[in-house]
Amino acid sequence: MEKNNLQTVYTVGHSNQTIEFFIELIKSFSISCIIDVRSMPASAYNPQFNKEALQNSLLNEHINYMHFGEEFGARHTDPKLLDTYGKVDFEKVRESALFLSGVDRLKTGLEKGYNISLMCSEADPFDCHRFAMISYYLVRNGFNVHHILKDKTSVTNEELEEKLLKKYVKQIPQTNLFEVWTEKERLNLAYRLRNKDVAYDTLNI
Repeated sequence: MEKNNLQTVYTVGHSNQTIEFFIELIKSFSISCIIDVRSMPASAYNPQFNKEALQNSLLNEHINYMHFGEEFGARHTDPKLLDTYGKVDFEKVRESALFLSGVDRLKTGLEKGYNISLMCSEADPFDCHRFAMISYYLVRNGFNVHHILKDKTSVTNEELEEKLLKKYVKQIPQTNLFEVWTEKERLNLAYRLRNKDVAYDTLNI
């Protein structure tokens, strides 16, 4: 599949922005639908991003809102989706029926012509499961992913993957005289390390 033919999905974090700035931010990328990937669509410190308030604000700007907390959320307590240390295992989540149904619904929205952004709370996508869990799957299954930043620029998922490899360079093996590691293998190991660093921990709730 040619890269130019891939479907494009955006991601964004609301952080502590005003609702006015957030709407301005997503409008600068012509977003017409927000898919909320927070497991709990509420913010104690930023009530403008509570589900009902956010939905109303977006609808006033003719932007659709959907909540995919079950499909794409980061907080899981089902033992089948946890690692041996009680942390959410992103790989197991990506294989779940709910996650895959979320991908199907995302495809349907894109086919209907919506310009979609996944939304979570963290400003930096590198610190969020929308990169380490969701985007990982999307870029390997027919999507382009661009991450919107609060300064109204964006980075590609590939750029974040370069950052990922640099962050964990001392923890992932390098090719040497005795072992050959492909870039794909090293990248997957780096993703697993990121999973452990950002995953929801059911033992320390």
